[in-house]
Amino acid sequence: MVQGKYFHIFLILLIVLGSKGWSQFTEVNVDLDIRRISEADRHLFESIEEDIKQYYLNTQFSPDVSDLEMTIDIRLILESVLRSGNQTTLNAQAILTNRMDQYFYAKGIQFPYSKRKKIIYTPSYESMASFLDYYAFMFIATELDTYKYMSGTSFFNRAIEMADFGKDSDWSKGWDDRWKKARKIKNNQYLRSMRFNFFMAIYALSGETIDKNLLITSMNTLYEDLISIDKKLGSNKETLKFLDAYHVKIAELMAALNMKEGLNLLVYYDHDHKKVYESYLKN
Repeated sequence: MVQGKYFHIFLILLIVLGSKGWSQFTEVNVDLDIRRISEADRHLFESIEEDIKQYYLNTQFSPDVSDLEMTIDIRLILESVLRSGNQTTLNAQAILTNRMDQYFYAKGIQFPYSKRKKIIYTPSYESMASFLDYYAFMFIATELDTYKYMSGTSFFNRAIEMADFGKDSDWSKGWDDRWKKARKIKNNQYLRSMRFNFFMAIYALSGETIDKNLLITSMNTLYEDLISIDKKLGSNKETLKFLDAYHVKIAELMAALNMKEGLNLLVYYDHDHKKVYESYLKN
């Protein structure tokens, strides 16, 4: 009897601990802003922060990429609650970020909401879960691009497909913007290449011996990609966000490789960090 008792405890622990490895997200922070919601309606949202957090922590968005260990911060701003018959509709905005180079502002969020209804992952469209899935796919896609050249494409496609479902649903508000955003980021091959080559340069420095050939090739390709972005896209918000996160390391690597043309381009392109680039040019 004792052995059976401890076996069940062990089995429960195994399930709980095993589930930690299922998700692509290992740290999720949800901040709820309900200042615009009436006191009478605030009780409806007592569990929404924890529900969203647990959804991201416990959902396996793909069994093939379960070791990403990503962090996501979500600020959900509730704007209004509408009632029609037995249905309650939530209108909101959200900011989602990985604390580094990924930052998404979502407006026009609208879905039916019930305090008692849990968020469940499903391959079919479900307004609230699909909204969360879309951003999960976007974060995963961008993360995968750092491991292998353009390897996030399938997840960008899943985000686009999800947005297509959203546009055709009864809760279509905001989904056209999300569809455009996913396509825009997916099709910016130069930024995706920049991101990959930056992390390849970091990888080249990580061994006991620096892989100088990989370092030089990666940084030269990053520079060429930035030239293409400047010529073809001009001031690009996603590129500037990437530079905001990694500009110091990029400048350091370019200076070490005597890439003055690259630093001069960054001075011109990324005005917010002009002084940083200029300081490396002077050294």
